[in-house]
Amino acid sequence: MALSDQPTKQEAKHDTAGVIREYKSSRLRVWTDLPATEAEAIYKRLEQTLQFAARYWGKEPKGQIECYVVHDLAAWTDAQLPHRLARVIIDGVGGATIPRMVGTGKQSRNLPVVFASSKPGVAEHEVIHAYCIHTFGSSGPEWYKEGMAEMVVNRSTRDTGILCTAEQIQTLRATDQTALATVLAIGNTGKRISSSLRLLMDDPATQGQHVSPAAWTDIDAGNVAMARDEYLHSWAFCYMMLHNPNYSKRFRGLGYAFIAEQRDVFDEFFAPARDRIEFEHQLFLKHASIGYRVDLCAWDWSHRFTTLEIGQTHKTCVSAGRGFQASGLTVTSGRRYRYEADGSWSLSVNGQQIDANGDQEGSGRLLGIILNDLTLSEPFPLGTNGTLKSPASGKLYLRCADAWNEISDNVGQISISISGH
Repeated sequence: MALSDQPTKQEAKHDTAGVIREYKSSRLRVWTDLPATEAEAIYKRLEQTLQFAARYWGKEPKGQIECYVVHDLAAWTDAQLPHRLARVIIDGVGGATIPRMVGTGKQSRNLPVVFASSKPGVAEHEVIHAYCIHTFGSSGPEWYKEGMAEMVVNRSTRDTGILCTAEQIQTLRATDQTALATVLAIGNTGKRISSSLRLLMDDPATQGQHVSPAAWTDIDAGNVAMARDEYLHSWAFCYMMLHNPNYSKRFRGLGYAFIAEQRDVFDEFFAPARDRIEFEHQLFLKHASIGYRVDLCAWDWSHRFTTLEIGQTHKTCVSAGRGFQASGLTVTSGRRYRYEADGSWSLSVNGQQIDANGDQEGSGRLLGIILNDLTLSEPFPLGTNGTLKSPASGKLYLRCADAWNEISDNVGQISISISGH
């Protein structure tokens, strides 16, 4: 936090038991009933969230973002929650960013207000929405808006790999056939939630009054649960695109077009690579696990491949610390190839040195797989030497056999010579 942005804090007791604390800087103004230590911690996280947003999208927020973080709804009077749906939003939805137009004509601005429960991550998620609307006037399509907001909640980085709960991993892996088109079409559940909120807002029976949380139905609660699953899938896709070197640079440009230029242009940026993205997305979901590194498992699409005539030899190297790597060799179904693998690698920084045969359990063994028109063969074991009878025609890829989420600490590489027969 810059020195000019040190927060000031005010406290005010009110009619019910509790204290509403106010924290503010040039970027952020937060009211919360959390105890002082927790209040200061969440304020710090919200400031860090805004710093992340400003770095990633390249613009500081314009003015203050207002944020109400509520721990105990009973501790707040209606006057202290300046929106009639605040109680429903906090208790039923968890959080929402409400647009508020100020000024007139060309001088008008959208200054969104965040209402959020104190549950971990909710306020940070909503502050990303508020930043985008506040700074650019748009948050992009639903999958991008929610996926990027979850990036600051999840805290997974490139180097940490995936950081999720076991339940979230199970959800991702149970839906490993989720098509890219399904992710890009996410939004109907959010529309249903918004529609329910509008109906409550327009209900003549509640005009001029704060709406009770009891007005939120079981159907509405089901939509919120469904939306959370959609947020998870949106996050997973954004995380993959952000950290996969095949797509990360253009993904950043796509995001800027979404929020700064308000253009829905996914195919303009990625149409030529869409099938490859679909392929990598499916593998990402299939292998999703704690510590899975997207950058280490990315496919090398630019590598040149060649075929072998009888008597010719092709040489390549395979790193222990990556997923399937391009061998540079196109093989033919049923044809036999003689190979020899030299060198050693280990499955941890100070682990035992093993050759391409791997250890007694088969970990660390040299594996092959064949890619043909974005369809993979079953992986097959190789070793230090032998004859490969190719099970399919296509491009040969190789890797060190290890759990997909444990390859980041692998060390070493093996050289392979392959000759045609």
